[in-house]
Amino acid sequence: MPARGGGGHLPFLAGVCAGAAAGGVGAYALLSRRGAGDAVDTSVDGTKSAVAHPAMRAGWPSGFEDLLRVRSGFVASYDARTRNPRWVLERITAESCDGVGTRKKSRFAEDDEVDGAHAAKLSDYRGSGYDRGHLAAAAGHKNTQRAMDDTFSLINVSPQVGDGFNRDYWARLEHFTRILATKTKAGGDVLVATGPLFLPTKVSASERRAREFRESMDVRGDGGDKKGGKTRDVSTALVDVSSSAKARPPADWEMRYPLIGDAPELVHVPTHFFKVVLVLPAGDRDDERLDANDKNKDARAVAAAAFVLPNAPIPPETPLETFIVPLAKLEAASGLTFFRQGALGGEAREAFEASERLYFESRSGGEASETAARVTSRSRSKSRAEHVCQAAACVLPAGFAAKQTRGG
Repeated sequence: MPARGGGGHLPFLAGVCAGAAAGGVGAYALLSRRGAGDAVDTSVDGTKSAVAHPAMRAGWPSGFEDLLRVRSGFVASYDARTRNPRWVLERITAESCDGVGTRKKSRFAEDDEVDGAHAAKLSDYRGSGYDRGHLAAAAGHKNTQRAMDDTFSLINVSPQVGDGFNRDYWARLEHFTRILATKTKAGGDVLVATGPLFLPTKVSASERRAREFRESMDVRGDGGDKKGGKTRDVSTALVDVSSSAKARPPADWEMRYPLIGDAPELVHVPTHFFKVVLVLPAGDRDDERLDANDKNKDARAVAAAAFVLPNAPIPPETPLETFIVPLAKLEAASGLTFFRQGALGGEAREAFEASERLYFESRSGGEASETAARVTSRSRSKSRAEHVCQAAACVLPAGFAAKQTRGG
């Protein structure tokens, strides 16, 4: 199947492995921008102040930015503009990966809590050529049939390329997260934040001019046939293109990706997907908030890593480490922060980023910086956090083959 979601977005792993590697480096280049700040005012007083503002007295634009869906094994945030989850945060344990739940009894279902005009629909996917790709994998939530069924809600689904991605490499990455929870000594429960990314494509001025010219010469404006279809005047189209080109400042980046469904209620097809993996300390309790800034709690050891993969076929032999990116760069590109108010806050964030730098330096063959080594050493006696690939081997399960039906 062609790389529908990734073709123009695969400049980012060039020189490593054609196809998948290209998907990685383009994202890595974009992810090299500086991260956003950590703090957002979500206080009750701030909300009351906004509602009391005179501009708000007749109502205000509203969406689903703060609308969370709580399910058996995960929590999801919904993006009504793209009709994708903005993120899905799941908890994977040895118990959740083993139970009576079976996907044979599960069916994909629309989210009836979202207004129909803003919700993704099953019909959007029919005939689209894209799979209904799980963000929280069904295999990680087998403890009950309800937990399994919950993963088939469209609140947990994004359009994914099937062959070579959803049914292959992506499924193996999901299996890797379950291995961290069930078969390694890296720690205890595993939390996984997964979501779509819409990354831009870098274009040259000549490419843009050529495309604008081709569009201006497409005289059949509504796609009709020669006999009955309406046409637009070529000279008018050329004037429109010329005037708009002069009015529009030149830019190096453009956003290009497919959409499925019926306009205007379209589902956006992500160019990439991210996974942020957090391995909790062994013995961590469900009723205990893991807060790195709480000085009254014992030091905790956590491990984390961030992955970004193109929504495109990936050669199966591509190393998983190809798609590891700095967490702060993913935060900058996604507009999200990950675990900063909890396990990766304060000193733990500093320790993790030092370990992360050591990891990337070791991969590139460079010498570890003195600062990173000093911070990592100091963190051993305080809030310790390290990169997952320093605590466990970041290798996809050998010989694993995803057994999924199309659209699953």
